[in-house]
This record gives sequence, structure tokens and C-alpha cells, in this order.
Amino acid sequence: MKLIGLVLMLLWPWQGKAAEPVVLTIFGNIQLDGRHYEQLDYTLSELQALPQADITTTHPWVQEPRHYRGPELVAILTGLFGHTRIKTLYLEALNGFSVAVDWQTVAPFHPILAWQEDGRVMGRRDKGPLWLMLPFDQVPELQQADFLHFMAWQLRHVRVHTELK
Repeated sequence: MKLIGLVLMLLWPWQGKAAEPVVLTIFGNIQLDGRHYEQLDYTLSELQALPQADITTTHPWVQEPRHYRGPELVAILTGLFGHTRIKTLYLEALNGFSVAVDWQTVAPFHPILAWQEDGRVMGRRDKGPLWLMLPFDQVPELQQADFLHFMAWQLRHVRVHTELK
């Protein structure tokens, strides 16, 4: 019994806080700080540390306008894929939903990776931890079925397909 106590005491300093879970993985031909990566993982804290944008909108899943907050996807992808031309995003959600998005079609509307709705961090039951949000009710063009499909909730993976500029 003393041996178990000694082992636990020796391990105590290394237990500390558990690592924060990854909420988003971006895959592709990533260039960052002069290095090449096939994928980058982000925790919620890392996404919250990026410059944030806000969208207040209604959409088919809510009755009244909601306020969403998160980093602009354009800024994230420009920082990682600025050396290439982004063609298509493949969005994959925790619930199994996936959709291909033509980047040139959606980028002009400045989508955000919303992690907050009306001041609250979104959990899985609230379509979180991330929801690709567009200013749905502010731009009539966005009210087409294709754009509704692009608004993936429980977003977990973004696979970025590029071509040389």
C-alpha cells in the first residue's frame, strides 16, 4: 500500500490539468512560418485567441436574430494557404454530415467559425463546438439551399484543396 502511495506522489506533479481537446483540424498543403504541414489542430482557446468577428442573423434553425462570434475563416485560411489558390473546402461534422464548398462562392460573404451564440460557448447539443456561420438574412443570395448546406454545425474537420497560383 505504501508503494502505491509513493508512486501516486511521484506522479502527482505530472498529472496537472488535462490537455485541452482539439475542436478543429484543418488538412491540406499548409505553409506556416516557413514550414510545411499536412494538418493543424486547434483548441477552442487557440481559436478564441485569433481576431474575432461577429454576425447577427436569423436562419431557418432559429426564430429570432442570434448573435454569433468566432474567427473569420478567410483570415485563417489566408494565413495557412496564402501561397496557393483555395479551390474547395470539405467540411466534416461530428454528426457525420459532410459537404463540399466551392471556396470562391462562399469566401466573399466572410463566414466565421462561430464558437459563441448569444454570449454563450456552444456545446455539441447547441450545434457546437463550431458552426460555420454566414450572414444569412443580410444577403438574399445566401438564402438558397446550397448556402444552407454550407452552414455546417458541429464542425470538426476542414479539408482544403488547393492549386498553385
